[in-house]
Amino acid sequence: MKRQFIVGVIGGFLGIVTAIYVIFSSVSSDMTLSGVQAALFSSLGLMGAAIAGSETRFAGWMLLSSAVWITLSVPLAGTLNLLYWFMPAVVILGIAAVLCFLEPEEDTATLPEESY
Repeated sequence: MKRQFIVGVIGGFLGIVTAIYVIFSSVSSDMTLSGVQAALFSSLGLMGAAIAGSETRFAGWMLLSSAVWITLSVPLAGTLNLLYWFMPAVVILGIAAVLCFLEPEEDTATLPEESY
């Protein structure tokens, strides 16, 4: 298993658990909407972690966009206090994205056929 996969799964599950906590402890529909959006974007991070072994660059973009969109969905609730709850998941998903981008790109070019 690659480091990107493990870190991405940890960040995705942490984001989903935090989103479920926010949904069940919400006092307004805006907080519920913010929690649902964060859960959806955390699942995007889990999908990015799942393909980190084969499509490393694309997985990095998925993980990075997941972290950014979670950060952007939190202010919809009208309070930035939720950002403190989601910040560990956002940071971990960002670290997984950086690990994906630091992975050396595999050369998939085919070698010329040898003539016998």
